[in-house]
Amino acid sequence: EAEEQLRQTLALDPLDWWARDLADDPMRCDARTHLDIAMEYAGAGFLDDALRVVERAVPLAAAEQWRGTEPMTHYYRAALLDGLGRTGDAAAARRAAAAADVTYCFPHGLDDERVLRAALAADPADARATGLLGHWRYAARRYGEAIELWRQAVDADPADAVCWRNLGVASHNIAGDSDEAMRCFDQAVLAAPGDGRLLYERDQLARRVGAPPSVRLAQLQQRPDLVEHRDDLTVEMAGLLAQVGNPAAALELLRGRDFQPWEGGEGQVLGVWERVHLILARGALRGGAATRAEQLLRAALDPPANLGEGPHLLANRADLMLVLGDALAAQGRQAEATQAWTDAATFVGDFQEMSPQPYSEKTLFSAQAWHRLGEDDRAGALLTGLAGYAQELAATEATVDYFATSLPTLLLFTDDLQGRRELTVRFLNAQAAAGAGRLDEALSSLEAVLARDPNHAAAHDLLLELRAGSSDLDGPRQDVTMKAATP
Repeated sequence: EAEEQLRQTLALDPLDWWARDLADDPMRCDARTHLDIAMEYAGAGFLDDALRVVERAVPLAAAEQWRGTEPMTHYYRAALLDGLGRTGDAAAARRAAAAADVTYCFPHGLDDERVLRAALAADPADARATGLLGHWRYAARRYGEAIELWRQAVDADPADAVCWRNLGVASHNIAGDSDEAMRCFDQAVLAAPGDGRLLYERDQLARRVGAPPSVRLAQLQQRPDLVEHRDDLTVEMAGLLAQVGNPAAALELLRGRDFQPWEGGEGQVLGVWERVHLILARGALRGGAATRAEQLLRAALDPPANLGEGPHLLANRADLMLVLGDALAAQGRQAEATQAWTDAATFVGDFQEMSPQPYSEKTLFSAQAWHRLGEDDRAGALLTGLAGYAQELAATEATVDYFATSLPTLLLFTDDLQGRRELTVRFLNAQAAAGAGRLDEALSSLEAVLARDPNHAAAHDLLLELRAGSSDLDGPRQDVTMKAATP
């Protein structure tokens, strides 16, 4: 009767590996499937068969390093050996688990949790099992237990970079202790100094807690070898170079790398590319090099293939077109300048954070383009609309859009969404004040924004322009008798 049931089972599903093992067919499945089948045997009371299957999984797991199964195969084996009364062999299996490559090992499912608890019951000093059980508990949202387990793990093994890193994430996201989070990330980087991802994550934490750009840049410059191997680190370094006043070095960095798009990094490379060119173009204009400014702006508007991305069709590029018009006007090419200003003035809305926005920090430049064209009423209407939009934002609770789950600020460290909204409101109000000529109010607001977020690129750039007294706000103005191109 059993053989008939087995035949029918295999007829229904020839890839039922437990049924194939019962039929004495060779098991050609991966190590993880072996562990699942072993637990089926163990649950039915067949510990010897379970051990036989797990022991087949051990060499498979060693050959599948990228799957991260090897440590768990040894812990499964240890649990079964303990169940069979072979405590000496079980202890040897746990030692093998501690020595196995833990890269990519992420325990999941109740069977994994049980064998890890069994390992700690047999040897409470097992740092590897402690850390892995911490991973399991955190994924199950049992955060307090996970944090305690990770602390025990790093006490027993201070070289465990993963547990230090996870403690850093939990300290910030769960405990709200940014100082402890930074301390844990520093320990993680010390434990794995060649891990570029840890360097990137520590930098993102530093950005989140308001570390000055110069401090962040100095830390990245200590490891150019790691920066060279990561797109995200390269983009961050380029942005920081621009922030501390070295846009030429930032441009060289961006030109020398072929970037690949990554989730959460949408628009980052292009954003830094445009910012760097805009800073350099404004500087060229102030120095009387209008032709050079035009070249820089056209390069910004037509990004090279090595950036790996291009502008969204709805992206607002009014800032680039405005300054391009200024560069053309400085060369006496008035008709072309008028067209560039018109293009800047007639941008409608923007596309940011994976969704269209009616107003953005680019709206100011559209207003200034209308000012250049002698259309002060239109400029004033845009600035009024910008201020009104800021008021709407201030009165609306900040939430995460369903389609915005891959935004950079949401990928690792939790963010104060309402605080970020308040910062945006203050910056937009600063722009509206600057556009209306209330420069003292604008300067005060921008300084407040940067006091709260020293890494706010747009606030930094606008503040520098206002302080220099040569911002886009007081650029060349077309003779009001000239008709602006119809939008």
